[in-house]
Amino acid sequence: MLELAKTNSVTLVQCHFRRRYGKPPPTRQSIYDWSKKFQETGCSCKSKSSGRPLVSEEMVERVCETFTRSLRKSTTRTSLELQMPQQTVWKILRKRLRLIRYSFSISMQQWNEENDDFFNQLIFGDESTFHLSGKVNKHNMRIWGTENPRELVQYVRDSPIVNIFCAVSRTKVYGPFFFHANTVTGITYLDMFSEWLLPQMQQDSENFIFIQDGALPHWHNGVRHYLDENLP
Repeated sequence: MLELAKTNSVTLVQCHFRRRYGKPPPTRQSIYDWSKKFQETGCSCKSKSSGRPLVSEEMVERVCETFTRSLRKSTTRTSLELQMPQQTVWKILRKRLRLIRYSFSISMQQWNEENDDFFNQLIFGDESTFHLSGKVNKHNMRIWGTENPRELVQYVRDSPIVNIFCAVSRTKVYGPFFFHANTVTGITYLDMFSEWLLPQMQQDSENFIFIQDGALPHWHNGVRHYLDENLP
């Protein structure tokens, strides 16, 4: 502030700052703001926060009432109804109301209580991409260990890949199935499922539950239509 008062030039202040401290100077706008604050308050220190929480008690109460009426309501719908950012809804649910989302686990527990043979009927399926050079696809694979191995893995860029599908039940592994194409699409996935996987599962049991994730090939319109017709 003293240098600005002496020279009355922001450019000279920036030059002086660069020569003295050997690093990029503050922006012109920052210097103007500090000078204005010093003139108005007699201090350029950062003002203390008011301490007012970003999430008010009124917002917490609104979210609480909404989920009290319907515990199955989504955060997206709640955000639209309350005109509140979805991230704020999540923050209130997790940090203020201490609520935990139970969906698939509760359904599984209920189904198991109603059907003693439920877990014997489950078949989980998914595909993964493997690089022939040994590169690990970090998107859908994890390596677990008790400590960090701290090793470097060298791999060839754009190395050949192979896509493999497997399905697992309590008593059997279906696969591996090797896709010929480098990319698994809805069409190739449907061909594999209808011609290779489904006949095997139907041959092993007439009463099974097939489970897959929400990957794009699994949600292809053709795949969903085929599943609705054959595995309602």
